[in-house]
Amino acid sequence: MLKRTSIRRKLAVTLTLLSVVFCLLVSAVIFALGAYNSLALELAQHSREVQRASDLHITAYKLIGSFGSKLGSAKSAEEHGLLPSKLSELPSGLLIELGWDFELCGTAFETHLDTCCGLSKSQSTNLLMPEVERGGRLAEIKNQFHAFKQLEPFSSEVNYSSGYNPEKKAQIEKSLRSLLGKSETYAKATHQAFTAYSDQLRGQARFWRNVACACAVATVILVVTFFCLFTSYIAKPFRTLIDGSRLVAGGEFDHRIDLGTEDELNELAQAMNRMTDRFQSTLKKLNATCEGLDREVKERTRELIQNEQLASVGFLAAGVAHEINNPLATIAMSSEVLQSRLSDLAMLPVEQRVFDAELQHELPKNLRRIEDEAYRCKGITEKLLDFSRLSEVQRAPTDIVDVVNEVVDMVGQLGEFRCKKLTTHARQAVVVEVNPQEIRQVILNLVTNALESVDADGAVDVYVNMHGGQVTVIVEDTGCGMDTETQQHLFEPFFTRRRDGTGTGLGLSISYRIVSKHGGSLYANSEGPGCGSKMVLTLPCVASDKKNKTGSPVVFGMKNESYQAAG
Repeated sequence: MLKRTSIRRKLAVTLTLLSVVFCLLVSAVIFALGAYNSLALELAQHSREVQRASDLHITAYKLIGSFGSKLGSAKSAEEHGLLPSKLSELPSGLLIELGWDFELCGTAFETHLDTCCGLSKSQSTNLLMPEVERGGRLAEIKNQFHAFKQLEPFSSEVNYSSGYNPEKKAQIEKSLRSLLGKSETYAKATHQAFTAYSDQLRGQARFWRNVACACAVATVILVVTFFCLFTSYIAKPFRTLIDGSRLVAGGEFDHRIDLGTEDELNELAQAMNRMTDRFQSTLKKLNATCEGLDREVKERTRELIQNEQLASVGFLAAGVAHEINNPLATIAMSSEVLQSRLSDLAMLPVEQRVFDAELQHELPKNLRRIEDEAYRCKGITEKLLDFSRLSEVQRAPTDIVDVVNEVVDMVGQLGEFRCKKLTTHARQAVVVEVNPQEIRQVILNLVTNALESVDADGAVDVYVNMHGGQVTVIVEDTGCGMDTETQQHLFEPFFTRRRDGTGTGLGLSISYRIVSKHGGSLYANSEGPGCGSKMVLTLPCVASDKKNKTGSPVVFGMKNESYQAAG
């Protein structure tokens, strides 16, 4: 439930509960201070009440004690020459010394009695005993004291020689003892009430102490609970969010923040996760784009270098072929003339021949070898001229399937390839705008190279497909395959790996230039030596408006890559 509650509500509830707890604590403190003040005032009043009751009892005890000494003090007064009428004029200390403090004790008793009665009349005084009980006890003491005063025990007409008469003395003593008993009873009742009050206070103190302890424990538990809840549902998610943000900022883009709540912090964490996902996706795209650009730059650089090399070779081939072709023709014709003369000499009789039999046998063979090699060099120069004189492409709608079938039929008739399996795979006619003669030359070169790379029981398959506005011709064989180095240099001029060692290394270079001028691509793929090879020719169905002049470097975009080596 708390996990689904918003932080605003959590904070509001927490602050409300803390405010309630604070108000309760403040109210408790104020109540405790007020109760303590009232208790102190009430305790002071009860202490005065107990003191007044004790003073009243003590004064009554002194009163009955001083009555016995009053009679004996009459002689002492006569010995000092004092008259009863003058006793009141003496200081109290002297009267006490003379034993005449009975009158002072009576006055003090009456004063204490009036004070105790005055406490009952006060509206601001809390008394130990109920008002009725206390008033009744004080009324009895007051009535008894009034009856005691009616006996005139303090009268100055006392016979100092004989004291009180026995009857009056007995009445006074009886009245004093009754007064002492009532005062003692009142004092004991007051002390008992104070003792009960003290017990009550101790019980209340224990109760309120227990309540205070329970409140303190509850407050501590509540505060600890609030602290734990705040730590679990607010502080900890904040810390997790901050730590997760620091990890993401540090480069750990795979890190995701999971708070386990459904509040605003979780919404912020999910937003952070979505932002990290988008950033990670953008970073992957950027890295992929950078890798693609790097690869494209390397490929374009390699293509530019290769095109420059091809252009340079083309210019060089034009000059070399032009300068060498005539001497080669002269050599070939001279060899033919010498062979003709040797044939004429061979018709003469033996004794007229200039050469011996052995020389006459070796010389024609060497001359024929010179002639063959001269014509072979002439063929190479013609290929070089073809390589350098690639003119502007003259395109026409051509069915590539027909071209492939013609090449396959022609090659299949050659004796050296009859034992090898050559198969064409084409579902329908595929018409493109190309130069049919040049494309036929390219396909012928690819097919013958594939057939030369396979053994007698090998197979070559030619696939023709059209997809997305492009035609793809795949020549796949089960021959010797290619390593990585061979694939990288396969289309370079004069590079050859023919097993018989008779190749010039110009066939694929010329094919490469033809395909490039058509705006297509040609690349090789092989998983390694002995695993066969696959040559992929791609041509656009519609001719491009761009026209490249013969001998100029050819630069292609992403859709017209002229060479790719895979595997």
